[in-house]
Amino acid sequence: MNIGILLNKLFTVNSFNKLVSGESSETYKSIVNELINPPDSITNLQAMNLIYKYMSKRHRNEYFYKNTLLNKILLGRHSIQTSTALRELPINGNILDFLIINGVGQVYEIKTELDNLQRLKGQLNAYYHAFSLCNIVTDQSHLKQIMQSIDLPQVGIIVLTKRNTLHEERKATKYEKKLDYKSIFKILRKYEFEYILQKNFGFLPQVNDFQYYDVCFQMFKQLDIKQAQQEMLYQLKQRETVDRSNIKEFNKVPVEIKSLIYFSNYTDNNFKQLNQFLIKKIGDE
Repeated sequence: MNIGILLNKLFTVNSFNKLVSGESSETYKSIVNELINPPDSITNLQAMNLIYKYMSKRHRNEYFYKNTLLNKILLGRHSIQTSTALRELPINGNILDFLIINGVGQVYEIKTELDNLQRLKGQLNAYYHAFSLCNIVTDQSHLKQIMQSIDLPQVGIIVLTKRNTLHEERKATKYEKKLDYKSIFKILRKYEFEYILQKNFGFLPQVNDFQYYDVCFQMFKQLDIKQAQQEMLYQLKQRETVDRSNIKEFNKVPVEIKSLIYFSNYTDNNFKQLNQFLIKKIGDE
């Protein structure tokens, strides 16, 4: 199987956590045998480091971009104690790649060198129905086409350079003209919009289940649109994926797999299992 396909399969939360828990992974074995020689003389931690180095030069896939954003922006500029990252958030028939909430919501739509740009403008327009700051994160090879074809001057443009740094080609500016109650409301989970309504109106509607969602939405629409957005951002920010009691353990996680662990809701036992996996030599039972 193509090495790129194998790397895409391995660097997912489910696949990696199965590997850490002790399940045999043919994908991992194939990658190790392809990229590391001899494969049984190093630890899993060393293997991950070598695999990630290969990705940084030869296969900067979506995981690599998301992991870079998490390490350099969420952890580098902000803090997991004050900010929250979300990934793959459904909105208006699209899947938002990466979102960081730190007082405001910053959208990061990823277009790697492996992607095409056909849907990009439509995706950005969809995101502006709920968020005011949007960025494209891309490779230098796409930059000229993006600058020419995306006539949205408020969109930020960030280039992942060949040195794997993030270069801000153009800073995102706030754009609120497209904000839409329905788009914002649909992002919220039931307990989240109930909290907002209870907070702002002091009660929840007493209607049957068939009418409940629509009546709640009508109440939500009575808020100022910018307040509605802020209430949504506050709720999204509460969707923390790292338990505060485990921050010290999370800080020890190697940068190569930081994003995988951040989005995995690790417990104390999970961190112990991860550490055991990383120090184990490849091939050891």
